[in-house]
Amino acid sequence: MISVVLVEPEGDMNIGMIARSMMNMDVERLVLVSPQTNHLSENALSFAVHAKPILQKAEVVSTLKEALVGVDVSLAVTRRIGQWRQKDVVLPEWSLVMAPYRERHIALVFGREKSGLTNEEITTCDMILTIPSSEAFPSLNLAQAVMTVLYEIYRSQWKEQNAHHAVERKEFEAMLSMIIETLETMGYFKTVPRERLEAYLRKLLYRMAPDENSALIVKNLFRRIQGRLMAYQKALEKSGLSREKDLP
Repeated sequence: MISVVLVEPEGDMNIGMIARSMMNMDVERLVLVSPQTNHLSENALSFAVHAKPILQKAEVVSTLKEALVGVDVSLAVTRRIGQWRQKDVVLPEWSLVMAPYRERHIALVFGREKSGLTNEEITTCDMILTIPSSEAFPSLNLAQAVMTVLYEIYRSQWKEQNAHHAVERKEFEAMLSMIIETLETMGYFKTVPRERLEAYLRKLLYRMAPDENSALIVKNLFRRIQGRLMAYQKALEKSGLSREKDLP
């Protein structure tokens, strides 16, 4: 299932056009995060045409985190990248990258008409989805961006029919937590910011789309490493040595 999430949308006409695009492309669930306009206004309903039921059933929440409850994988639609963020999915490659998530609940997160998504909102999402466009003027109108993404997904028809199924979110989080706990035991975060690395690893692992068996193997591997590290630390404590100061 695919959900469209709009963060603080300002234009009621845009919301109406987005609802129409969703109906054109067989997407039904619309979530509005702290909307700055009435999504049931006369303008919105007029531009939605026959997609009024999508507006009427739209969920309104206060925060992005609320909007993502129950979602297996979320994609921030943005061009903002940096040291700890990269383009996880480029739109024309949707079917290739996202095929393992075909049976999962996917949320497409779009930002404000004027300023897009904040850094915090981008970090809250699992991956970044980028729409290729001109470097001279890359910004798309919100309704155009939604239509472009939904059309490409609809057109691709999830071509990778034989792709494996990605692990469910609960097991994914258990795997990631085990990795982070092991790095914590190593003292790794004394020199590397935990929040940034955790967000980076999350996006990296989502791009890899591990299945249930792979996620279990990785989790158990790091659990064993952590167990060895903890045993080593206890041995050091008994001998009166400090891992950081007393060893060469």
